[in-house]
Amino acid sequence: MLAGALLCCLLLGESAALGGVAVDLAAVDLAVLPDVEMPAAIRARVEALAAAFRRETGRGLVITDGTRRPERQAELMLRNLERGDDIVRNYANKRAARAVADAHAKVRRLPRAEILAALAAVIRAQVQAGDYVSKHLREGAVDVRCTDLNASQRATLKRLARARGVEVVDESRTPTPHYHLNFV
Repeated sequence: MLAGALLCCLLLGESAALGGVAVDLAAVDLAVLPDVEMPAAIRARVEALAAAFRRETGRGLVITDGTRRPERQAELMLRNLERGDDIVRNYANKRAARAVADAHAKVRRLPRAEILAALAAVIRAQVQAGDYVSKHLREGAVDVRCTDLNASQRATLKRLARARGVEVVDESRTPTPHYHLNFV
């Protein structure tokens, strides 16, 4: 199934650009941005969802993010903090998000590299304690590009994901629009 479902660097016509490579989403079930990690258990479920989505809509899905390491999570949370996002409101694990926000408040005047190191240290300690600010850190989530999906395709994706026991968090109205799919 992997060979037919997951084609990261297919050089074809229209649709999505993945790291500068054009991918024809009518020809593949799933395209994954470079450097996106997905554990096997999640990959199989994402591939099944993408195949069902393509059967119903005639186009594949683009995965823009998967498993994250604490350093990457820190980068994304810092980006959100720098643009004024309320990360405590945006994350389901409010306590863990509050700890990151509090750490940021203490070091926000330091050089960026030191800020990132401080945030990553908080997130790393949370992960070691089994407390995850994001399901991406648990190898249990992926983000799906939605900017190129019409309303019907968006509804189909949500319906198909939920039918497979996947929680869909609609982040399509955020500064980085996507659907966050939770598998754990």
